Amino acid sequence: MKALAGLVLAAGVISASPALALNILLSNDDGYQHPNIRALYSTLKAAGHTVRIAAPKSEQSARGGAFYYGREVSIGRDDDPAYPDSYFLSTHEQGPCTSPICAGQSVSIEISATPVMAVLMGLKKVMPDPDLVIVGPNPGNNVGAINLASGTFNAASAALQTGVPTLAVSTDLEDHDPQRTARFVLRLVQALEQQRPADGKLLPAGIGLNINLPAGSEVKGIRLTRIGRYVGFDTRYTDDLGSFGAALSGKPGIGFSSSAPASDTEQDDEAVWLAKGYLTISPFSGLLQSPAATPALQRLSALPAPERGQTP
Repeated sequence: MKALAGLVLAAGVISASPALALNILLSNDDGYQHPNIRALYSTLKAAGHTVRIAAPKSEQSARGGAFYYGREVSIGRDDDPAYPDSYFLSTHEQGPCTSPICAGQSVSIEISATPVMAVLMGLKKVMPDPDLVIVGPNPGNNVGAINLASGTFNAASAALQTGVPTLAVSTDLEDHDPQRTARFVLRLVQALEQQRPADGKLLPAGIGLNINLPAGSEVKGIRLTRIGRYVGFDTRYTDDLGSFGAALSGKPGIGFSSSAPASDTEQDDEAVWLAKGYLTISPFSGLLQSPAATPALQRLSALPAPERGQTP
């Protein structure tokens, strides 16, 4: 934790001095053409890094850790000459058509692959063994419990589990300055380089960073936080999705509602400090670990094993 605290300090004051060239794989959950990932690609390339993109074909927010398995995929390449190392992943969905044009027919349509699929493809085909994976910058902060549903966070977790240092980066939903975010990420990468230990890894084994930029042009500071549970809003089923637009007024679905203020035990959660105007950096683990079992849980191992063919 001391090393990460030093990183926070360095990220706030480091100059834009030339950095050692890194191999950096970028991904997101918003598609390969999103302005945020393109700005970060160009900024890192201009600083001398080797950068490649492996992203979904189109927007895939809130897909969590979902992936399609046992299904053929297609790898496409950006036809914009400004992004020659940008690739995207898609697959197909089959089923009956309900449109009047093709009603009753079985059709196959191209759909985007998920963020986790894009990262896995990128680590295998686009840039094996990168020095760093960066997922984002996502338009919309990913904090607290909402990370469980985040395509950004889960794609970063998938990369981290392969042993690659990984950053998940998100901005406020109303932030429309991709260059500002890209410049900060570059400074953070430089700070990681300058503080790397003797083993050469940019981050401790199994540790990733969940990074959130606050709303507005003024950032009060950089804060090392924990992910925690607090979000600031709750995910709810509702009978009226009208807050998402007039066309959805009176229609049911999943929406959001305001939550209670953070409790005393949630004051160190990243969402609390983000709301105060701080840029937050929260370490998270990609190691699959379990907490110590309580005596009550340990007694579960004394249950009789089920017999073959036995019904409950």
